[in-house]
Amino acid sequence: MNKKSQKLNKRNLKKLNDIAHLKSFPTKIKSLNIKYEDFDLFINDFEYFISTELKTPSKDLSLEDKIFEGIINRLDFLNYYKNITLRIYLESQKKPKYFLNLLKNINIYFNSFLITNFEKTISNIIYLYAFNVWVEDNNNMDKTMASIGNAFENINRLKSFLKKK
Repeated sequence: MNKKSQKLNKRNLKKLNDIAHLKSFPTKIKSLNIKYEDFDLFINDFEYFISTELKTPSKDLSLEDKIFEGIINRLDFLNYYKNITLRIYLESQKKPKYFLNLLKNINIYFNSFLITNFEKTISNIIYLYAFNVWVEDNNNMDKTMASIGNAFENINRLKSFLKKK
Protein backbone atom coordinates (compact mmCIF):
# COMPACT_ATOMS: atom_id res chain seq x y z
CA MET A 1 0.00 0.00 0.00
CA ASN A 2 1.25 3.45 -0.84
CA LYS A 3 2.61 5.25 2.23
CA LYS A 4 0.67 8.36 1.19
CA SER A 5 -2.70 6.57 1.30
CA GLN A 6 -2.78 4.35 4.38
CA LYS A 7 -6.09 3.54 6.00
CA LEU A 8 -6.63 4.32 9.65
CA ASN A 9 -6.11 1.34 11.94
CA LYS A 10 -5.43 0.71 15.62
CA ARG A 11 -1.67 0.87 15.19
CA ASN A 12 -1.43 4.16 13.31
CA LEU A 13 -4.22 5.76 15.37
CA LYS A 14 -2.34 4.89 18.56
CA LYS A 15 0.73 6.66 17.17
CA LEU A 16 -1.34 9.64 16.07
CA ASN A 17 -3.02 9.78 19.47
CA ASP A 18 0.38 10.24 21.10
CA ILE A 19 1.05 13.37 19.02
CA ALA A 20 -2.47 14.76 18.56
CA HIS A 21 -1.73 17.67 20.90
CA LEU A 22 1.31 18.83 18.89
CA LYS A 23 1.37 21.57 16.26
CA SER A 24 2.84 19.01 13.86
CA PHE A 25 -0.33 16.86 13.98
CA PRO A 26 -1.73 18.13 10.64
CA THR A 27 1.59 17.37 8.93
CA LYS A 28 1.71 13.90 10.50
CA ILE A 29 -1.78 12.95 9.34
CA LYS A 30 -0.94 14.19 5.82
CA SER A 31 2.12 11.94 5.82
CA LEU A 32 -0.21 9.04 6.60
CA ASN A 33 -2.61 9.92 3.81
CA ILE A 34 -2.31 12.94 1.54
CA LYS A 35 -6.10 13.40 1.42
CA TYR A 36 -5.99 14.37 5.12
CA GLU A 37 -4.90 17.80 4.02
CA ASP A 38 -8.68 18.20 4.26
CA PHE A 39 -9.23 17.59 7.99
CA ASP A 40 -12.88 16.76 7.28
CA LEU A 41 -11.74 13.64 5.42
CA PHE A 42 -9.64 12.61 8.40
CA ILE A 43 -12.70 13.02 10.63
CA ASN A 44 -14.76 10.88 8.22
CA ASP A 45 -12.15 8.12 8.22
CA PHE A 46 -11.72 8.30 11.98
CA GLU A 47 -15.49 8.02 12.45
CA TYR A 48 -15.65 5.18 9.93
CA PHE A 49 -12.96 3.33 11.88
CA ILE A 50 -14.94 3.87 15.08
CA SER A 51 -18.12 2.60 13.43
CA THR A 52 -16.42 -0.65 12.40
CA GLU A 53 -15.22 -1.30 15.95
CA LEU A 54 -18.10 0.03 18.05
CA LYS A 55 -20.74 -2.28 19.50
CA THR A 56 -24.37 -1.28 19.61
CA PRO A 57 -26.49 -1.95 22.69
CA SER A 58 -28.71 -5.01 22.86
CA LYS A 59 -32.19 -4.59 21.43
CA ASP A 60 -33.57 -6.25 24.60
CA LEU A 61 -32.68 -3.28 26.81
CA SER A 62 -35.07 -0.56 27.92
CA LEU A 63 -34.83 2.72 26.03
CA GLU A 64 -32.98 4.40 28.90
CA ASP A 65 -30.50 1.52 29.13
CA LYS A 66 -29.98 1.51 25.34
CA ILE A 67 -29.15 5.20 25.33
CA PHE A 68 -26.91 4.84 28.41
CA GLU A 69 -25.06 1.83 26.94
CA GLY A 70 -24.76 3.48 23.53
CA ILE A 71 -23.20 6.63 24.94
CA ILE A 72 -20.88 4.74 27.30
CA ASN A 73 -19.82 2.29 24.56
CA ARG A 74 -18.86 5.17 22.28
CA LEU A 75 -17.05 7.23 24.92
CA ASP A 76 -15.30 4.17 26.35
CA PHE A 77 -14.01 3.31 22.88
CA LEU A 78 -12.95 6.93 22.32
CA ASN A 79 -10.85 6.70 25.51
CA TYR A 80 -8.28 4.78 23.43
CA TYR A 81 -8.00 7.83 21.15
CA LYS A 82 -8.85 10.61 23.57
CA ASN A 83 -6.17 13.00 22.32
CA ILE A 84 -7.34 12.65 18.72
CA THR A 85 -10.95 13.06 19.85
CA LEU A 86 -10.08 16.21 21.78
CA ARG A 87 -8.15 17.57 18.79
CA ILE A 88 -11.16 17.00 16.56
CA TYR A 89 -13.39 18.63 19.17
CA LEU A 90 -11.15 21.69 19.41
CA GLU A 91 -10.87 22.00 15.63
CA SER A 92 -14.67 21.68 15.41
CA GLN A 93 -15.02 24.71 17.63
CA LYS A 94 -13.05 26.71 15.06
CA LYS A 95 -14.77 25.28 11.98
CA PRO A 96 -18.46 24.41 12.32
CA LYS A 97 -18.37 22.15 9.25
CA TYR A 98 -16.26 19.72 11.30
CA PHE A 99 -18.86 19.78 14.06
CA LEU A 100 -21.64 19.08 11.53
CA ASN A 101 -19.60 16.17 10.21
CA LEU A 102 -19.25 14.79 13.75
CA LEU A 103 -22.97 15.17 14.41
CA LYS A 104 -23.76 13.31 11.19
CA ASN A 105 -21.57 10.40 12.27
CA ILE A 106 -22.91 10.36 15.83
CA ASN A 107 -26.45 10.30 14.40
CA ILE A 108 -25.57 7.35 12.18
CA TYR A 109 -24.48 5.48 15.31
CA PHE A 110 -27.64 6.32 17.27
CA ASN A 111 -29.79 5.49 14.22
CA SER A 112 -28.38 1.96 14.31
CA PHE A 113 -30.25 1.14 17.54
CA LEU A 114 -32.83 3.87 18.20
CA ILE A 115 -36.11 4.17 16.35
CA THR A 116 -37.98 7.43 16.86
CA ASN A 117 -36.76 10.97 16.33
CA PHE A 118 -37.60 11.71 19.97
CA GLU A 119 -35.28 8.90 21.15
CA LYS A 120 -32.51 10.12 18.86
CA THR A 121 -32.94 13.73 20.00
CA ILE A 122 -32.77 12.74 23.67
CA SER A 123 -29.69 10.61 23.03
CA ASN A 124 -27.95 13.45 21.19
CA ILE A 125 -28.65 15.94 23.97
CA ILE A 126 -27.42 13.54 26.65
CA TYR A 127 -24.40 12.58 24.53
CA LEU A 128 -23.33 16.21 24.10
CA TYR A 129 -23.71 16.79 27.83
CA ALA A 130 -21.87 13.56 28.71
CA PHE A 131 -19.11 14.29 26.20
CA ASN A 132 -18.31 17.57 27.94
CA VAL A 133 -18.03 15.73 31.26
CA TRP A 134 -15.98 12.94 29.62
CA VAL A 135 -13.43 15.51 28.38
CA GLU A 136 -12.47 16.19 32.01
CA ASP A 137 -13.05 12.65 33.34
CA ASN A 138 -10.52 9.87 33.81
CA ASN A 139 -10.55 6.46 32.11
CA ASN A 140 -12.94 4.85 34.61
CA MET A 141 -15.59 7.40 33.50
CA ASP A 142 -17.37 7.53 36.89
CA LYS A 143 -18.25 11.21 36.45
CA THR A 144 -19.45 10.61 32.91
CA MET A 145 -21.71 7.73 33.94
CA ALA A 146 -23.07 9.77 36.85
CA SER A 147 -23.82 12.69 34.53
CA ILE A 148 -25.80 10.44 32.21
CA GLY A 149 -27.75 9.07 35.18
CA ASN A 150 -28.44 12.63 36.35
CA ALA A 151 -29.59 13.61 32.87
CA PHE A 152 -32.13 10.76 32.88
CA GLU A 153 -33.32 11.77 36.36
CA ASN A 154 -33.90 15.31 35.14
CA ILE A 155 -35.72 14.10 32.03
CA ASN A 156 -37.96 11.86 34.16
CA ARG A 157 -38.72 14.76 36.53
CA LEU A 158 -39.62 16.92 33.56
CA LYS A 159 -41.85 14.17 32.15
CA SER A 160 -43.71 13.80 35.43
CA PHE A 161 -44.07 17.58 35.73
CA LEU A 162 -45.50 17.79 32.21
CA LYS A 163 -47.95 14.96 32.91
CA LYS A 164 -49.30 16.85 35.94
CA LYS A 165 -50.07 19.93 33.84
